[in-house]
Amino acid sequence: MSESAATKGMDGVPRDVLRAAYQRKPIYLLKIPCAFAAWGGLVWLLYATQHHRFAIAIGCAVSLMVAYLIRGLGAAAHDSVHGNISRSKLISYWVGVLCWSPTGMSYTIYGNYHLHHHRIANTYPDIDNFVVSDYTRSPFLARVLVMLVFTVGYPFYFLFRLLRYIKRLSMWHRVRMNLELAAIFSIVGAAYVIMPLQVFLFFYGLPFLLGAFLASTSQMIEHFDMPEGDDDAYSSRTYGTENKLTNFVWNNVMFHNEHHKYPGIPFYNLASFHHAAYPHYDERVKAAVSPHLFRTALRLWWRILTMDMKPYLERYDTVDKQAERERLMTVAGISSEPVVAA
Repeated sequence: MSESAATKGMDGVPRDVLRAAYQRKPIYLLKIPCAFAAWGGLVWLLYATQHHRFAIAIGCAVSLMVAYLIRGLGAAAHDSVHGNISRSKLISYWVGVLCWSPTGMSYTIYGNYHLHHHRIANTYPDIDNFVVSDYTRSPFLARVLVMLVFTVGYPFYFLFRLLRYIKRLSMWHRVRMNLELAAIFSIVGAAYVIMPLQVFLFFYGLPFLLGAFLASTSQMIEHFDMPEGDDDAYSSRTYGTENKLTNFVWNNVMFHNEHHKYPGIPFYNLASFHHAAYPHYDERVKAAVSPHLFRTALRLWWRILTMDMKPYLERYDTVDKQAERERLMTVAGISSEPVVAA
């Protein structure tokens, strides 16, 4: 057995592969203004075709493309949280605010949550770990609720649970969070007033709903029923590795396992790192990698519908949930400073 094959998780990845993955390539950040320009072009198309006989079909197609663009912008904002967009915290902040704004998300509270999520992934208090037994003990209702959350409901569940992170913010960060939200919804409100209703619905309304579906589906794939543990190589799934167009638009967000293990790798290097590092992963990590997006989602949805819910509902029965939440919510998140491979 080779040395890399005998190494646990992703620890056998050669140092030169890691060094290459951490290299900054600012040219790729031009994808951000290009995404906003593409969105602007799609809005022009909505105006130009609003009276066309195929306006509804065109609008639906445009909405899907807008939802995909927003998903990619969110991935860039997520990179800002990790300090991977710029070494300047001020630039990272404003890029993050700009790219998160289409989702209606405050960059400030998301950053606090997300860095903490990396520290407590898949534990009881982790928002990304949907604990259905907190809401029902019925196996039938549990399946219904899990399916609902992981098809369209995840963003709404997420926002409700995100409120607990307000307590972790300083007074200034709470003010900043509210200023961000006020600015976002002022812009959305202005768009609603200025735009014809049909244009607004396809510009923002339907993309928001489609985005909820995409976010719920990808969240399920990334963390549903994954174990907690000390090694981030096993905390999430990488998926859609052969969906090159989607990975391009989504800024490689689907290489999620690599991101959890090495959060300092910029989004534009994740795909090339995965393909170079994959031969050095252990078999357990490889088993959590899928070349498909929606095929993987279908497999997991079927798993939810057919799984034995009893052990799933009993998973936390022996855990003092209140004590566990209080203990882990005081844990500091990981550093937002990217770690450069030696």
